[in-house]
Amino acid sequence: MPNTITESEQIRGALVTSLHGVVVASCQAGPGSPLNQPSMIAALARSAELGGAQGFRVDGPANVAAVRAVSELPILGINKVDRDGFDVRITPTLKDALDIVAAGANIVALDGTERARPYGETLSQIISALHELGIPVMADISTRREAEAAAEAGADIVATTLAGYTPYTSDVDKFGPAFPLLEEIRELPVPVAVEGRIWTTDHVTRCFEGGAYFVIIGSAITVPELITRRFVAAAHAAGLIDAAS
Repeated sequence: MPNTITESEQIRGALVTSLHGVVVASCQAGPGSPLNQPSMIAALARSAELGGAQGFRVDGPANVAAVRAVSELPILGINKVDRDGFDVRITPTLKDALDIVAAGANIVALDGTERARPYGETLSQIISALHELGIPVMADISTRREAEAAAEAGADIVATTLAGYTPYTSDVDKFGPAFPLLEEIRELPVPVAVEGRIWTTDHVTRCFEGGAYFVIIGSAITVPELITRRFVAAAHAAGLIDAAS
């Protein structure tokens, strides 16, 4: 008998397809940032949308709700929660995921590594529960093995987000996107997103030429202090060169 595509699969497929070839803006702010409040996160998202972004990555129910109030674009929601004894902090549990879905996230992004999760939950269990609600899942991974395991567990998208940020990938080049990992996983049966250390338009071009389905850009778009710091560093470097000449 032919396979029948369920309504849930159709909804998830349409959301994932809407991200093909686009730039997603990661609109987040650290605890010490003056932008770390929902109204500011919403303003960052709205500004990114005016610039052509076609989706957002947003942390926490309050921020997700604020962005949903000003935009109808897809929101890849995450919920960073620290729990003693666990290294997983990007949407570690099903409840954490459901909280951002209730706030307005269309897609849930979560830690897709093989590290232990709280309460004995597994990646495949969380993905299955979200799929029952028609919610696609993006798995943030750091290695090829994790990408393959996440795809096998049912992830709709895998992203290079954690390359260089797990203890066993600390040797990854921190000065640019995870191009080597992209090359290793570009042929997966699910879309591959590149996130992390995308600073230039050349980086974006290389990501898409290398097989990325879409890209997620944060600091280079929505973190003014880091953007400013790079220009200031260049100014200082120029001053040192002038002084030495």
